[in-house]
Amino acid sequence: MNARLVRHVVYPLHERWFGRETFRLLRQLDESQWWPRERIRELQAGKLRRLFLHAAESNTYFAQAFGDSGIDPRVDEPFAVLSALPTLTRDKILANTGAFMSAAPGNRVRRMSTGGSTGEPLTFLVSRTREAFDKAARMRAHRWFGVHPGDREMYVWGAPIEYRRQDRWRTLRDRLLNDALISAFDLAPGRGDDYSRRLERFNPVCLFGYPSSMATLCDLIDDAGLRPRLPVLRAVFTTGELLDAGQRERLRSFFGVPVADGYGGRDSGSCAHECPAGRMHITAEHVILEIIDDAGRPLPTGETGEIAVTNLDNLATPFIRYRTGDVGRLSDEPCPCGRTLDVMDVVQGRRTDHLVTVDGRLRHALALIYLLRDAPGVRKFQVHQRHDRSVEVRVVAGASFDDVARRRLTIGVQGCVGDGVPISIRDVPQIDAQQSGKFRCVVSDAVGGWDCPVDGRNGRDSWSSDDTMAKSSNRVGAAEFAVQTP
Repeated sequence: MNARLVRHVVYPLHERWFGRETFRLLRQLDESQWWPRERIRELQAGKLRRLFLHAAESNTYFAQAFGDSGIDPRVDEPFAVLSALPTLTRDKILANTGAFMSAAPGNRVRRMSTGGSTGEPLTFLVSRTREAFDKAARMRAHRWFGVHPGDREMYVWGAPIEYRRQDRWRTLRDRLLNDALISAFDLAPGRGDDYSRRLERFNPVCLFGYPSSMATLCDLIDDAGLRPRLPVLRAVFTTGELLDAGQRERLRSFFGVPVADGYGGRDSGSCAHECPAGRMHITAEHVILEIIDDAGRPLPTGETGEIAVTNLDNLATPFIRYRTGDVGRLSDEPCPCGRTLDVMDVVQGRRTDHLVTVDGRLRHALALIYLLRDAPGVRKFQVHQRHDRSVEVRVVAGASFDDVARRRLTIGVQGCVGDGVPISIRDVPQIDAQQSGKFRCVVSDAVGGWDCPVDGRNGRDSWSSDDTMAKSSNRVGAAEFAVQTP
């Protein structure tokens, strides 16, 4: 369908039909990315106060937390209140599920679950308001690369969960919105020519999906001896998994366009997006991102610690100082792009993307990923560290993976985790993705407390935003940014 018609008519009507004022928020976000930081902080303070008051009235967990901390969200300075609150973990939410299902009057909510890649799936409610900001933030980041709502977008996405929801309406919706899907779950050897034809036929302006799945897509098309002609492709956007330097270069060289990553989570919302200058800008109008130490105390800018997120717009399930399990640091250096949004200088992988060495240290998974990626004859791999620290490497082997390569690989893995850790190399015909369609190179059951030092190089973890949004407006303090009401 004509992109301008979709952008100005079909897509806005689609969002309003579902009670989502996504395009109004997009216009506001396009302006606020240039605001002085003091004005952003004023907006955050107003949203924080609203969030605290709602949480105190409708959530028994936070009502008790405010009381135990000796703070009054009605009168105390919002940022002081935030720092005084204890951090929130997924285990606390799982233990108090009923308390966290807050009412959000006047705003429809939707039940959502995490994929369970790092443990028991977490189920929570998401307001249309939060979803509207999530989607508007992603649209804004796409615009940084010349990709606009209504432009043709090809998703390389987790299929089993989504496909169960697919019906004639969803197929029609995708056609109306200029979207198309290649299943991240069903990527199969020998189908590279089919994938290449589908890409050329759809002729996308951008690709969006899991980095591992898109890298596999490149490999399959390469195996077929093809290179799709995509004359209007402007960017590849990655999400949902660790994007390592090798994958970034693979996608950039194969498609010949910039590769931009995003960071966040289904639970925490849209947190940050990469700009054309290569810096990860925090969606400061929507979230507050802290870097904290083991005790939950905020760390100074430039220091590395765990990422805690406060989502300012999801009153249905308040995520306040929510520990993500990721590590990173903030930067106060101005970005060459000129945007005033705070910058996340580095984001490292989740703790389960580390291995425990023989002496109890954490070794980042990239140490093994790089080793296996460069090993001769290894077509695909997955590393599993059990609770007893033993390591199993599952390998889909090519013809050149002989006994010599196997011994060298065993020695290399042993060098990463230390002598005394049992190592096994197991040949498998294939390695399946998780139920969501995502794939994890390294899965560790042995990672324990947060007091282990981290060793090795670090990558970036990223996220996926779901496709739903919001309604209604209000003023927060003196700020002119219209805020969604619960």
